[in-house]
Amino acid sequence: MGKRKSYIILFGLLVLVLALCGWGLNARFDGTETVHYRFEASGHNEHNLTIAIPFEDYREYRAIPRPSWDDYSDKPNNRSYYDFFAEYKLIANHPDDDYIIRAVASELEETSSAEGLDDKEKAELALNFVQSFTVTSDNETTPFNEYPRYPLETLFERRGDCEDTSILLAALLTEMGYDVALLLFEDYDHIGLGINMPPEYHMYGNSWIYEGKRYWYLDTSGKQSIGWCPEPYHQTSAYVYPLGE
Repeated sequence: MGKRKSYIILFGLLVLVLALCGWGLNARFDGTETVHYRFEASGHNEHNLTIAIPFEDYREYRAIPRPSWDDYSDKPNNRSYYDFFAEYKLIANHPDDDYIIRAVASELEETSSAEGLDDKEKAELALNFVQSFTVTSDNETTPFNEYPRYPLETLFERRGDCEDTSILLAALLTEMGYDVALLLFEDYDHIGLGINMPPEYHMYGNSWIYEGKRYWYLDTSGKQSIGWCPEPYHQTSAYVYPLGE
């Protein structure tokens, strides 16, 4: 009788544990994910930023089909490549995750205001934030060789390759009022980001000109400041895709 009672107690505990696990999984997958970021900005100051991302929104973004090269392969070669990557602008500007982009941009704006940062330093702060993400390749984290992530996906996963971090930073800086452009280095299948700064700022480094505007390179996958561009991209031409157009 005592042994039977012990089994009943153990069974009851097992049911309780499974119920708690089920509740936890339900909260994790049907609720929100609280994502915390820790990053260093200029002067080695540590910053912390926390946002809540609804898992359902993340799941919906994961289900969106990505641009397919097959849709452009029958077009003239001098336009198909350009038009294909123009879809990356649509990913950066997608409206459904604007609330998350605004939340992160607001946090960066508040930090910038509290520290008395000018426009260039504020852009550097946003760059430092994105540079804190883990750099991964698409074929390591997805079944695809090319998988451009929407900004919400990259924020949720805290990782991505050059195109993912460039798309995310493009969305953030656009929300913060900057003029930015995605940069496509066709010969190297590389996506970068450029920022147009007011003439009163004395800028140095690598830049690309589009319709009279100069866009300075942002190293989203590294740790360098505005204007620094890694080899071999710094000596090559690039397609320029301003987000404001």
